[in-house]
Amino acid sequence: MASATTAELFKPIETTHAAFIEEIYKGIGMYQLIGETTVVPLQTPSARNKVTTYVNDYASSVELSKNLFDDNLHGVWAKTVEEFALKARVSQNYNSMQIFRGAFTTVLTHDGYALISASHALVGGGTASNVVTSPASVANGALNSDTLNYAFTNLAEQKDQAGVILGNTPKVLLVPPCLLKKAVELTDSALIGDSANNAINFYRSALGITVMTSPYLGSVAGGSDTAWFVLADNHGITRLIRQGVQTALRSWEMSNNRSYLYQANYRESYYARDWAGIVGSTGL
Repeated sequence: MASATTAELFKPIETTHAAFIEEIYKGIGMYQLIGETTVVPLQTPSARNKVTTYVNDYASSVELSKNLFDDNLHGVWAKTVEEFALKARVSQNYNSMQIFRGAFTTVLTHDGYALISASHALVGGGTASNVVTSPASVANGALNSDTLNYAFTNLAEQKDQAGVILGNTPKVLLVPPCLLKKAVELTDSALIGDSANNAINFYRSALGITVMTSPYLGSVAGGSDTAWFVLADNHGITRLIRQGVQTALRSWEMSNNRSYLYQANYRESYYARDWAGIVGSTGL
């Protein structure tokens, strides 16, 4: 089960400021063949497309009368404390998965395009796509053994900002709950999951990819029941942490209606620094 604290999905960065500013690093090219006395080729790294991410503040509070607090009638106070902890985690998980719910539309990377797009501009020149399109052998981009293989190929052949193919290895297959059974069958069955042939499942024996899901990816949570993603180690999806969950209790003596006020907040943001290291399909 994926969550906001899953490091394979959200790379944590701690900050002491209200905003985090960074630029996209272009990188350098590959080594070149030279002669014995040839001048060594000079690489010129650069950075462009400044990105500023502001830290969001999430908070909640509840007010309880002094009598209800003191007597803990019906276990309300104990349940409230438990609920505060639970809803903090739920809020983090729901808000973090917006990165994937909006990956094809509203979540933009440094180049101004959606996280999953066919039109990403490389800093070193040219364009790249991280959309899992349909191979000729299938009708659409729905999750199956053919499209999954196509996604792995796309990921392996992705270029970095300098135009160098890095050979990314898939690590995580992220799916909504509706596709979890399908994803596990495709990647963990001893034999091919969607075929009648008695063949070894390549995805299990050669890759060892981890399948993850979240209830906040599907259509019930405002996402999609067909979209899916494959991530490598070098993806740029980030969890920017300013402050963990903090709680405070104001005593009834500080109120004018003899009530306690219990409140909590945390400060963090989720964003896609770069599109490299991830591919995705709408499944349609």
